[in-house]
Amino acid sequence: MGSRTKTLMAAGAVITAVIAGCRVGPDYEKPVLQNGGVPDAWHQALVRGINDSDPDLDDWWRRFDDPVMVECIDRAIKHNISLKIAVATLVQARAEYGVASADYWPDLIAGAGYTWSEQSDNTAAARSIPGTKLTPNSDFQVGIDASWEVDLWGRISRGVESAQATVEEELENYRDALITVRAEVASSYINARALQKQYELTNEYIRTLEQTLRLVELQYERGTISRGELEQFRSSYDQAMVQLPEAIIALQAEYNRLAVLLGTSPGDIEQMLAVRQGIPRADPDVAVGVPADLIRRRPDIRAAERALAAQTATIGETEATLYPKLTLSGSFGFEAEDFGRLFNWSSRTFSVGPSVTWDVFNGNRIRSQVQVQQALTRQAFLDWELTVLEAFEEVENAMTNLIESGRILDSIEDATRAQRSYLELAGQQFRQGTINAEDLQDAQRDFLTIRTTLAQEQGSVSQNLVALYKALGGDWQAGPPPPQDDHDQHTRSSNQEDRG
Repeated sequence: MGSRTKTLMAAGAVITAVIAGCRVGPDYEKPVLQNGGVPDAWHQALVRGINDSDPDLDDWWRRFDDPVMVECIDRAIKHNISLKIAVATLVQARAEYGVASADYWPDLIAGAGYTWSEQSDNTAAARSIPGTKLTPNSDFQVGIDASWEVDLWGRISRGVESAQATVEEELENYRDALITVRAEVASSYINARALQKQYELTNEYIRTLEQTLRLVELQYERGTISRGELEQFRSSYDQAMVQLPEAIIALQAEYNRLAVLLGTSPGDIEQMLAVRQGIPRADPDVAVGVPADLIRRRPDIRAAERALAAQTATIGETEATLYPKLTLSGSFGFEAEDFGRLFNWSSRTFSVGPSVTWDVFNGNRIRSQVQVQQALTRQAFLDWELTVLEAFEEVENAMTNLIESGRILDSIEDATRAQRSYLELAGQQFRQGTINAEDLQDAQRDFLTIRTTLAQEQGSVSQNLVALYKALGGDWQAGPPPPQDDHDQHTRSSNQEDRG
């Protein structure tokens, strides 16, 4: 490139550095909650092991001491489709950042061409010289065109600022997806174990009814009860049998849910959970910190804040189009009719110079676009504020649910012990003939109901504990970094094979 071109490029760099402070649009500031700000403490009373010391969320799912649940979560991290979508979105954001930052640099376009042409002998220009016959000619061209926009008003830098904030937003979205997947897998797994327990209890209840039915049939054969009492018990037995397929339906639905979360088939899930074991339980003692910690820790809040930063920068990017646009451009190349002389110094051709464009009249279109971006920025702030408030709500609800479900579980455990004693007494009375089969069946049904409720509440306590860990921000710090998506891995391996 010629010395004049280099001089103009250097001058452009100096101009850009001098006017770097002329960026239009608002500079981003960290948002602050309106209407009272961040509360100093949680509204929910900190009882039953919940305290406000610094949260310890590291590997919270391992505290349930259930290797199968840990395996499910590990497999979900590798194969969950939602996580793969989050990774692909992050890869896209990084690529778009590369597109935006490329505007800092000049565009250099190399080109070459050849034309063979012949003009008409019957044009006015040809007939103006009698006896002249135009001949075909060749034209060889090769060269480089360059253009560089001087970032006078910060259009490019604001665009890069917005793209960078978007990358950070998508990284936080990936972390939030990581937390959500872990919590959903843990909750679904706990529910599957609770449903397995309910299925076992239903089976046990059916077997107990079968034994009682045989005793009732024996009483009928001995003539101690009427045919009507026998048929009434058989009817109750048939109605109880309905509970078994209902339990199977609920359990299979949970298997299917786990299969989606792990990115596998329901058959694999049934195989993983084939060995029946108890409902996972963990120590409900949890440190929740203070509300201000939550804003710094939860990825969804940080993602909303980064979205606000990106949108704020877009105001300046749009507003910069209100002002003149300075572009430095130039070209250098060679042109000749004969290819042998194409690269002779005398065949050189070049042009260089600045150009200014300014959209001076557009019917207020640009100003309206700026107003659109300002309105979108206001929406982004409100979205951040709503995300923060909803996060506070989730923690408060999770603490309340954990505390109250623990109290319910205590009462259900007491009721289960009492109902067990009552059932044993009813069995003795039935064998002694002091109560009839219907009374015994009522006691058996009540015992099944209370034990089923116990299993449900045990699952609820564990699920509420999982919900609290998720509401507090999970454990994304120790999580894996976002991997390359399958497409990038496939492309990289294909390129390596091509080079090989």
